[in-house]
Amino acid sequence: MEVPASLTMWISKRAARVFYGWWLVGIGVIAVVMTGGFFFHGFQFYFEPMRKQFGWSRTVLSGAATLARAESGFLGPVGGWLVQKYGARLVMTMGFILFSLGMLLLGMTRNVPLFYISFLLLSIGMGLGSWTPSTALITTWFRKNRAKAIGFMMFGMGLGGFLVAPIVATIINATSWQTTAFISAVFVLVIGLPLTRLIRNNPETMNLVPDGTPFRPINRQGTNLGRENLSAEISFTAREAIKTKSFWLLSIGHGIALMTVSGLNIHLVPFLESGKGFSTLGAAQGLAIMMGAATIAPLFGGILGDRYPKKYLASLTMILHTLAIYLLATSDVTFVVYLALLVQGLAWGVRGPILTAMRGDLFGPKNFPIINGFTQLITMFPQMLAPLLIGYLADQGKYPMGFEIIAYSCIAGFFLFLFIQAPGVNRTNQRKFGAP
Repeated sequence: MEVPASLTMWISKRAARVFYGWWLVGIGVIAVVMTGGFFFHGFQFYFEPMRKQFGWSRTVLSGAATLARAESGFLGPVGGWLVQKYGARLVMTMGFILFSLGMLLLGMTRNVPLFYISFLLLSIGMGLGSWTPSTALITTWFRKNRAKAIGFMMFGMGLGGFLVAPIVATIINATSWQTTAFISAVFVLVIGLPLTRLIRNNPETMNLVPDGTPFRPINRQGTNLGRENLSAEISFTAREAIKTKSFWLLSIGHGIALMTVSGLNIHLVPFLESGKGFSTLGAAQGLAIMMGAATIAPLFGGILGDRYPKKYLASLTMILHTLAIYLLATSDVTFVVYLALLVQGLAWGVRGPILTAMRGDLFGPKNFPIINGFTQLITMFPQMLAPLLIGYLADQGKYPMGFEIIAYSCIAGFFLFLFIQAPGVNRTNQRKFGAP
């Protein structure tokens, strides 16, 4: 049936009233839903079928995740440089192609080397196809609504785990993990590549300004890292940012927080099944509870982050991480385990947009992709350690101990975030809004 011209015109006018930055947030959401759902969360459902088919140990399978974390860490600065040099559109296109190639190779895996190669390509593709270009775009297109926009984008990561990962599990059970990998590869190419054509790298190319409204600065309070309030926009280079104490406190604290994510990303379902005696359905329900909370929480994290000091909010999430992971490790009561996963999902979801927006607030948007890339290099090490540590202890019959160690580590993250202060600003790392 033909759509009336008047309706088409009405839709076009309504769409034109929406600041284009929000459309880019939508693209970021779709990118994160696909890559996060098919790989970041979905790989847990490949874990046991592959282990049983090939007889590989949990350490071997966890090693792929550790190698991928190492690759993504070293690629971080390179990915940031690529975004700054060639723009988010080209980088996201490259990412989708590499991700699909990785999925195809995963489906053809018959030995450990090919499995590791596929995992590397998936990790590179996920970084270049979603997180790296999307956060760079949002940091450039938004100022006062930066945390909110990042929160909406991170909504996609939770949505991928909540909606797409169960679909992955269903297809694996109905067909095979090889078929599921092939379907995932095709889907990402068909949906992802057309989306990249809509990307615009900065608002100036469309005669717009960040947030779609003129910049109105207010006085900055040194400990309030929650607002855009400099009359001159902060613009640290990567070298200048790395020399500040705040960069290291934020990066190391972020790395500790991500241990909870990388550890559960690989081991939650296997731990619930083999360590807690849950059925596959029960483990899937636990994952759905965590990802359901993590889906909604970034929206609240973004709103809170634009209103209150981010470092205090970040510190609070580390306390919640500690409580959640400890209860997960020590309790055999189903209700308590599910409650722990709910708290973990809330803490993870709230923390994500707050830390990313805080990095933009501290060092500015101009060199954000590269600065964020160096942060990935630092957070790589704890993310590598967590799945390996848990996998090694699991093979020794001590599955809960790995989770307990991570829980205690989160206490250090609480203090690291608490001590963050806005770095000093001088004439070399400050520029007027709108200046080149």
